[in-house]
Amino acid sequence: MTALFAITRALHFFSVMTLYGASAFGLLLRFISHRETGLPRSLFAVCAAVALLTTSLTLGFVADQVTGTADAIFDPALWGTVARDTLYGELALVRASLLVLFLLCVWLRPNWSLGAGALLGGTALALLGPTSHASRSVAVQYVYLLAANDSLHLLAGGFWLGGLVALLPVTLAKPRDIPELLARLRLFSTFGMAAVGVLVLAGTANGIAILDMQGMRWSATYLDWLAIKLVLAAIMIALALTNRFGLMPALARGETEAAETLPWTLFAELSCAALILLAVGILGLTAPMQM
Repeated sequence: MTALFAITRALHFFSVMTLYGASAFGLLLRFISHRETGLPRSLFAVCAAVALLTTSLTLGFVADQVTGTADAIFDPALWGTVARDTLYGELALVRASLLVLFLLCVWLRPNWSLGAGALLGGTALALLGPTSHASRSVAVQYVYLLAANDSLHLLAGGFWLGGLVALLPVTLAKPRDIPELLARLRLFSTFGMAAVGVLVLAGTANGIAILDMQGMRWSATYLDWLAIKLVLAAIMIALALTNRFGLMPALARGETEAAETLPWTLFAELSCAALILLAVGILGLTAPMQM
């Protein structure tokens, strides 16, 4: 069940981060460059639906952990108990409400989809911070600070991931509109580099908070998965730098090979992101420390 729980968590992160990040980048495109993402509204609705489903499933998995019985996963009554009696459950209900509100917005006010995705999706993503390892591993007076830091970490990562998804339509278009592609890449690069900086700083603060506990031994399993996450993140950053300082200038010079290489680097970044979120799903279920 642990593996299924980790995969469910990873799907939840991926869907909420895509909803928020693609919407936020879409707003930047609209108001700064006067362009649209080219992504169908159905994609945003699917992201919200997957996030809503995985929110419900995680309540079942938490019920299983609390009761120690696998049947709890399929018992709505126990889901309700988790939702009422735990911080995780209370925040899950809030996130679910935000996702339902977004789906209603897509149905009733389609033109509001980007704004609603950025606001509601971003809030749902940020609400994952208070139940992170970082916020639970520090003294009481620092809990809110670390929860806010982890929320910032998630929002920065969500913008990066969702922005990559929003770049797919023009990147994969045949024939490619190189001036249009460059305009979108430059906008994403400007804000994406800032997001990467926030991501690294906030992630470092989280790591220090988690691993700086006195009188405890680090868990080897936790450190292994943390190392995997960091290596994948380093690969993502290297790919982003390659795009920014290698492929973008080559595209501006009219080199056709750069246009053919870009989709591969984009998919490589997205693949790394998916694997990172799987590692995050496992890390969230692994105790960082041992007595």
